[in-house]
Amino acid sequence: MGRSSRTARDVPLPGDSNVKRILVTGASGRIGRRVVPLLLDRGYAVRCLVHRTPLPSDWANEVESVGMPEESVAGVHAIIHLAGVMPPASDDEVFQTNIEGTRRLLRAASERGKPRFLFASSDATYCTGWSLTGYTEPIDEDAAHHPTVFYGLSKVLGERMALYYQEMGGVPAVRLRFVWTLDAPEILGLFTKAPYKDFTAVEERSQWERNRVVAIPLEQDGSPFTEHICDARDAAEAVVLALESENAPGQAFNIAGPAPFQYTKVGPALACRLGAEPVALRCAGIHSYSLSIEKARNLIGYAPKYRVEDSLDEAINLCPKP
Repeated sequence: MGRSSRTARDVPLPGDSNVKRILVTGASGRIGRRVVPLLLDRGYAVRCLVHRTPLPSDWANEVESVGMPEESVAGVHAIIHLAGVMPPASDDEVFQTNIEGTRRLLRAASERGKPRFLFASSDATYCTGWSLTGYTEPIDEDAAHHPTVFYGLSKVLGERMALYYQEMGGVPAVRLRFVWTLDAPEILGLFTKAPYKDFTAVEERSQWERNRVVAIPLEQDGSPFTEHICDARDAAEAVVLALESENAPGQAFNIAGPAPFQYTKVGPALACRLGAEPVALRCAGIHSYSLSIEKARNLIGYAPKYRVEDSLDEAINLCPKP
């Protein structure tokens, strides 16, 4: 990322009032570990709220680390709240991290400077993928919340708290509803590791457990399953855009890849490249969906680059050659 010349001496000192300081939670996560280098490259001073996972070694000495939410917000211009847990974490852990952790940060922000607050929400607020019903049109930000798992409920409550502290506490809030966000090898894993296999008939499940198989999930009626995902690099760019855009406060934005895809269209070509067998199975309880990202395109200039095919190309090139 062009940061090889940076050293710890380049890190702005805590008292440097000319540099904007950004607090990032979840900095070691899939999105966070890509956001922090972008912020450093743009000249921000970065403070990371560290809980369990150590920071990536390639930039850990370039940021300030803190351990308590209340002390972490002092003197920051913005908070990028990416920290959170999701299933298989228990509902109790989801509550403590996603709901109580967000409340503590928002309360501290309202009491100490009222920095811009970027909240990492989710398409789980709508009920997508593992859903009760399908969506015939792209989901826009005005769609009703309808979470079907406690994780989704935690994000609904997080958004509502952000709006409450914006109205009552003066904290300008931005809600980013990320679709399923993955690194390139994880996107390949959607086809090779068959995460939907538990939704197939028990007697057919072993077909996706064989070696050299590309899984192609179908809806229960046999129709193609349409899914929308996001490469983590696009998600990180969206965060920086929302941080810097004057149009962002008070808004919710869907964040997803350039376009949805159907496993029936992508899977066979991928199987051919991998020398694998494409196997289509019907799944009970999954339904097609896609997100509209037009609002993010128009208001903050979001322009995702990585189609699912692009991420798959990269993942295949990274695979060890036989």
